[in-house]
Amino acid sequence: MFKYVEAKDEELIKEIYRFRCQIACDELKILNREDYPDGLETDEYDKYSIHLAILNENDEVVSCLRLIYNSAIGYPTQNEMVIEKDISFIESGKLGEISRIFIHSRYRDMRSTKVIIESLKKEVCKKMIELDIEYSFGALEKSFHRLLRILNMPYEIVGKKQMHGGRMRYPAILSTQKLIEVNHYFNELMEENV
Repeated sequence: MFKYVEAKDEELIKEIYRFRCQIACDELKILNREDYPDGLETDEYDKYSIHLAILNENDEVVSCLRLIYNSAIGYPTQNEMVIEKDISFIESGKLGEISRIFIHSRYRDMRSTKVIIESLKKEVCKKMIELDIEYSFGALEKSFHRLLRILNMPYEIVGKKQMHGGRMRYPAILSTQKLIEVNHYFNELMEENV
């Protein structure tokens, strides 16, 4: 039913930006549609990002996320939110951020969401290992944080709830090591790399 892809060609990346605009501007109204006259939601962090997508049987984008890494301009959560927990032990070169996690409204039932998040989670975990990212920021609404924890994405809250990206969110951080441990990915990832 669903197919995971890492977007490498410009056409698919544009489709992801179009999908993001539809969800963020038209549906959720967390961004202003007038700021994206071409119908493509993009920002300065996209050039430092890997874009992952889930396609349906018609090859339409039904979910996406981006993994920002090696960013010369820092990370959205780090730049735009107050982080209260000491994270100075994390080397800057081992840091990333997962953001723009969107799922089409047709697939937001628990069963489909679980399948989609599981696929994205596993693939983003592989990417974090490949890129030597030990920790990833995230800016999460309370309900989404709860859902991700249920689905074994153990984000840790690192600051108070604050306005970010048009909604009240918590700054959070995800340990790649914990992600591997709670999902029992060790053996699976080892087998794939043999």
